Amino acid sequence: MLKPSLSFASLLLAFACVAPGDAVPAKPAEPFRPTLNLRPVTVTLAKGATQAFQAEINYPEGMRYMRQPVVWSVVEPGGGSIADTGLYTAPAATGTYHVKVAREDFPDISAVATVTVK
Repeated sequence: MLKPSLSFASLLLAFACVAPGDAVPAKPAEPFRPTLNLRPVTVTLAKGATQAFQAEINYPEGMRYMRQPVVWSVVEPGGGSIADTGLYTAPAATGTYHVKVAREDFPDISAVATVTVK
């Protein structure tokens, strides 16, 4: 009769050493998904007028940058100019132009705004 109680005691000891959370593996962390939002997405301007564009990005957890890692450009040649700050200056010619912003840290992520110059 002594032998079955030792086996039962060993079984109790084994269960006592396992925490409830140890039985289920932890869910892996979600991978970081970079985003980029551009505002405004459409604007109508007079020739030579300016418009401030804003880029909003998310950051990997625990990271912050000294400056926002984005690059601004005007898609069409002669379509105006844009500063590193996102300040666009319309050209002297009427037409439809596009302002593009891309992430430097994730170059495949970009957004485009449409500018109509009248």
